[in-house]
Amino acid sequence: MAAKPLVYVHGAGPQKPAGELRDELDQIVFGGKMTTTRVAHYANVRWPVAAPIGGRVPAGVGPSRQAAREKAISSAAKPHVSPKDAADKIVAATLAPGSRTGPTAGRTSGTAAGKASTSPTTADAREAAKLVEKLYREADRVAARSKSGRQVGGITFPDWVFRRVIGQFASDVVDYLYGEFTERMRAPVRKALLNGPAPRVLVAHSLGTIILYDVLSEPAFAGFDVQQLVTVGCPLGIGNVQNRLRDSAGRPNPVPGAVKAWTNFADRFDPVALDATLRDEFTPPKNFATDEEVNNPAKNNHDLTGYLAIEVVRSSIVAAVGQ
Repeated sequence: MAAKPLVYVHGAGPQKPAGELRDELDQIVFGGKMTTTRVAHYANVRWPVAAPIGGRVPAGVGPSRQAAREKAISSAAKPHVSPKDAADKIVAATLAPGSRTGPTAGRTSGTAAGKASTSPTTADAREAAKLVEKLYREADRVAARSKSGRQVGGITFPDWVFRRVIGQFASDVVDYLYGEFTERMRAPVRKALLNGPAPRVLVAHSLGTIILYDVLSEPAFAGFDVQQLVTVGCPLGIGNVQNRLRDSAGRPNPVPGAVKAWTNFADRFDPVALDATLRDEFTPPKNFATDEEVNNPAKNNHDLTGYLAIEVVRSSIVAAVGQ
């Protein structure tokens, strides 16, 4: 039986080139390269490698802006910075005035490209800061529970690795949910789903689960037949995120009609998967997603390769693909 087409959707932060990333993930899951897999690669719209040879850095993500984001992420990772101050740093660097760059740069009134864009409002910035502060507070709690935080005088200080992970995720998710990159980040995901054999299996991580959910909710994908959606390190259960899905259409949020089965894996020390259960977050049908707690062996408990190396995660994907 031929292997079913599969699309990986990566998470937040800088990523390896699409081909290299696909080969790495294939090796972990299948033990070698596959001809039926591809990657929905959207990272370069926000994290370009310093100007690509023969190309150009996308508008709004040049060296100065990238440097500002990196500075904010590094500063927010320091143990003496409070979650509120960390959130303020991330949101200020991400939603900085003057970075709006064209007719499709901002959030749109719908899912199609080219519609009029709007800059984030003051209310949006406040909501973004609440979300990011919540993420940093959870990262610090996770570090304390996992004993990865630095102990000084009986006080546990935040773990730099956890905070660094949250910084990259928060910066990307703020720009997607509240900022200027909504459509730009959806476009590569949409293209990966449409350009090639229709995928029967989807594997999504981190911010990629949010973008994929929004894209699958578009009318163009109503006729897709996704036999298995696998999510890992998924933030779709977070209330602030739920409120912004489908261009802030509001809850309750439905399971995309194209998805026939959904398995969600979460590590309890993953600071991004704040709400580890999705079965009660999407309707109809109620209790659709199957949630499973796993132990990510990577030092960074949010790491995609660590999740895929877990036997129950790997075997579920292999079974869905038919290998």
